Amino acid sequence: MTAPVTASSSNARWLAVVVGAFTLVLGLLALLYPERMLGWLGFAILSPTNAAAGLGEIRATYGGLFAVIGVVTLLAALDPPMHRDRLLLVALLWFGVAGGRLLGLMVDGNPGLFGWIYLAVETALGGAMLVAWFTASEY
Repeated sequence: MTAPVTASSSNARWLAVVVGAFTLVLGLLALLYPERMLGWLGFAILSPTNAAAGLGEIRATYGGLFAVIGVVTLLAALDPPMHRDRLLLVALLWFGVAGGRLLGLMVDGNPGLFGWIYLAVETALGGAMLVAWFTASEY
């Protein structure tokens, strides 16, 4: 049984669709084009003998994990009131990514322009999912 569509659950649905689609696309890009993902992140393979390990890490973390998070988010968008726990989980995952980046900022120093942009995007995605969780009314 699905919940009736209200204005707040509709907002939660659209937020989840946007965040889910963005996350899924990031994951698929990392799975299919790990070399480009390395470039976007400002990383490079230093040793050709270890290239497979580095590319595999990108495919696993940025590819597989992000693709699954995107799918879970899109599935939650089908009925946000029934899947509020999933919306909160995805919010916490994005805040965890942002928190790790903040720790790096405190320990390692200024991450540069793109590091700050990534932090802002990760925080915004977590915030959007938190709003979706909050506005996904229970029946």
